[in-house]
Amino acid sequence: MGFWDGTVAVPVPSGANELTRLMRLDPFPRLSVLATEGAALFTTQPGPKPASIVRAAGNLISLTPPESEKIAEQMAELRNAMDLRGDRLNEILSQSDGFSAFFMAQMPYGLNRRPYTVHLIGALYDTVIGVEQRMKHLCSVPRPIDLSPRIQPIIATPGHSAYPSGHATEAFAHATILAALHLSATTPAEGLIDAVLAKLSPAVESAPVTDPVILLYRLAARIADNRTIAGVHYPVDSAHGALLGLATTLAFVGHCLGGGPLRRVPEWVADANDWDGDFTLRKWCAALGGTAHQGWRSGWTEVAEAEPWQVLPQLWQAAVAEWSIPVAPEAPGT
Repeated sequence: MGFWDGTVAVPVPSGANELTRLMRLDPFPRLSVLATEGAALFTTQPGPKPASIVRAAGNLISLTPPESEKIAEQMAELRNAMDLRGDRLNEILSQSDGFSAFFMAQMPYGLNRRPYTVHLIGALYDTVIGVEQRMKHLCSVPRPIDLSPRIQPIIATPGHSAYPSGHATEAFAHATILAALHLSATTPAEGLIDAVLAKLSPAVESAPVTDPVILLYRLAARIADNRTIAGVHYPVDSAHGALLGLATTLAFVGHCLGGGPLRRVPEWVADANDWDGDFTLRKWCAALGGTAHQGWRSGWTEVAEAEPWQVLPQLWQAAVAEWSIPVAPEAPGT
């Protein structure tokens, strides 16, 4: 190179926006930036005993874990579910370490198709898992195998609380973010959260159905139910895990839409001791309640108004743009 005294031209600032600079990062720092912003939206803490509360700006969701009598009662439902192991074994094994491929089979996305959607869902997962694990730690409900060796789980029992179900939380979070993205192509931002909730009625289990949003929630419910069949969860774990996934994802979307009082999100209160019988999507939708002060629905709350420097709202807009343009089919043989 020859001699160089270190002199360079004064660099010119690129002026790139938050999203452009984010996408220039390596995968790990990019995930860290997104996870930090998502995690800052929620605080999980003990509520009035024995409830546990997830807070956004207000009390987003309050869950009361099952007492001993309810857990023992739920074991009968788990025993009935065990009879389906022969039919569900392959699904259960495939979903043990992840289930994104099942949702991709319904609404295709990937780094080659909808890359911003991939990063948005990754940020949501990191956010939801943090909330879910904190809630599990606060509740500390024993697993079915802790009550009877005759359960004989067909997969390894995870080493954390049964309640609420992590698979249910994450599956319903996945369904909700995809539902919101799908509906965003035809729904204005101010009506998007209501549009998602409007799909969740007891009629979702009516057949036949071609509504892609309903199919997402059917898949989420099946993933959750498979964990009871496997012998690692009670039905109420799925019911309240599903609610946790819905609540946190709607608040996550509320932040992506700008947050504040113009993007209010539902507030929920649910007691596991009020849940009877098995877990079905029909029963779960009925328990949600259609308006404030019905079922688990207890009113409205909000997430803090998004700051201009926060990147999730920009990532959301980029993902929404991907869903407004039909994905071209792959060439034969690819």
